[in-house]
Parts: sequence; structure tokens; C-alpha cells
Amino acid sequence: MRRAIGFVAIFCSLLMGGLGIAVAQEATPASSAMLTGFPELKVTISDQTIEVDKNKVPAGYVLMTVTNSSKEANSAGVLGPGPGKTMADLQQAAATPVSQDEIPPFLYEATVLGGPGDIQPGQTSQVVINIPAGDWAVFPEGNQPPVMITASDSADSNTTAPAADLSVDLGDFFFSGFSDSATAGQQLWKVTNAGKQIHMLVIGKVPEGTTEQQVLDTFTAQDTGTPVPGALQESDFQPVSTGVLLLSSGQSIWVSASLDAGTYVALCFVTDPQTGKVHAMEGMVSVFQVGKGMATPAS
Repeated sequence: MRRAIGFVAIFCSLLMGGLGIAVAQEATPASSAMLTGFPELKVTISDQTIEVDKNKVPAGYVLMTVTNSSKEANSAGVLGPGPGKTMADLQQAAATPVSQDEIPPFLYEATVLGGPGDIQPGQTSQVVINIPAGDWAVFPEGNQPPVMITASDSADSNTTAPAADLSVDLGDFFFSGFSDSATAGQQLWKVTNAGKQIHMLVIGKVPEGTTEQQVLDTFTAQDTGTPVPGALQESDFQPVSTGVLLLSSGQSIWVSASLDAGTYVALCFVTDPQTGKVHAMEGMVSVFQVGKGMATPAS
């Protein structure tokens, strides 16, 4: 189970120096029916690079198709300067070194439009993101150099948000929207950061009957090294590709989700800059059911 964000190395170098443009080869799968009608940005991640099939996209809602051709789980997202800031400001902020276990402070001020959650090697994930006109960086979860894209208003711009099957809010520090049973199979989730801090959405499958308290006890056991009765084993968490890489306050992303029936847990591993605690340890944990019509187990 991923315990913290592994982006420190990439963000320390993000936007420093030049951001070269890389162009990927054609070969990504066709979009699902529910995601047709949107301009598409294809992103391919290899062990050394992150590549895009175009460096200019229509402003508005864009289908982002990310293929992981590397040997490790990875993903990609889009980010730019925060309100009232410029790309030069972001470059300068990104140049400030941080320790290996610290989330770079500039991330809390940047505008992160999101990206799909962890993608296993050889797999592809899709999301719809709203890209305003301007310059943006496509960044990986790993240490591959990011690349620049420019969004411009055009006749190809799509300004109509896709219809979602499920709406999930990320708050400070909670999830809402998982209280009703999600449907198994292909769905489109609208995920909105309704909090003030940056958040992420990590989803894993857990044994039936798992409670939120058991998940919290698992973190406590890992942190202290002392076994906690009822805590889960790391092998009890089965990661799934559905999720969101990172998402700034006020931003929404539409995630193509396909989950089997079962019990799942939603987690956020971003660190609270005020307390130094991972958001999950501050209560940002939600156990929910998919395709069973069952209520969430009590903590």
C-alpha cells in the first residue's frame, strides 16, 4: 500500500531549466463510449520519459489518455501556476530543494488539474480534465522530466462537462459520495476537491467487513512498529487503477472507473502542512461497497 506521495524527486526538478517537448507514437486504445466527443491528449510514460502526442490542445474539457509503458506503476497529471502567479513564479518555487520525505511547498500553491491514479505497467487509464487557456505542464508520478502543453480557445473546444454516474467530494479531511453503494462495472466518476488543501484519491480493495477504524489502526501499527489488534496486513490492500493523482482546491476531474463487486477503501496520502500528518491519519478514509447494495460497515 502506498503510504506517501513519491513525487518529491520529480517536483524538485519540475519546471527547472527547460521543459522539453516530447511527442509520443500513435497506439493508444480508443476511448470508451461515455468519453467520446472530447479533444484527446494522449500521454505515454516510459522508464525514462513522458511523451505527449501533441503540445497544443483546445481549451476546455479534454480527454486525457495515459498509457504506462514503464516497468513501475506510474501516472501523469496536469499542473500550472496558482491564481495570480506566472509560470516563472512556479519555476522559481519549484527550484527550492526539499527533503526526500517532504511534499514540495509549491504544490500547495500551484493549480493541479489532476490525472488518473496509479496505472500498472502496460495499462491505460482515462480521465476528463478542464484545461483553461494558457501554458501547463504534464508531469509524471515518477522521476521522468515533465513536458509543456499550451491550451487555446478554438472551434474544437468542448465546454460541456461530461455526465457522471457518481459524484465524490474530497474535503478537509473527509470523503463524501461513497455512502451509497457504487455500481460494479464501467462508470464515470466526477471527483471534486471541495476542501482548501490539495488532495488525492487512492482506492484499494480490502476484505469484506473491513472498517475505517481497522484501516486507521493499520497506519498506527506501521508508524509505531507496534502491532494493533484488528489491524490489517499490507497484503489485505489490493490497489486498483481508479483514483486521482492530485487535485487542487476547487478543481473537478472525471475518472473512468471499472470496479468489481466488493469492499473498497478510499484514502488520501497528502501531508497536511499545518500538522505534518498524512490526511488519512486525519480521518480522510472511507470504506465503501461496490455492486452489493450494502451499507458501509460501522467504524
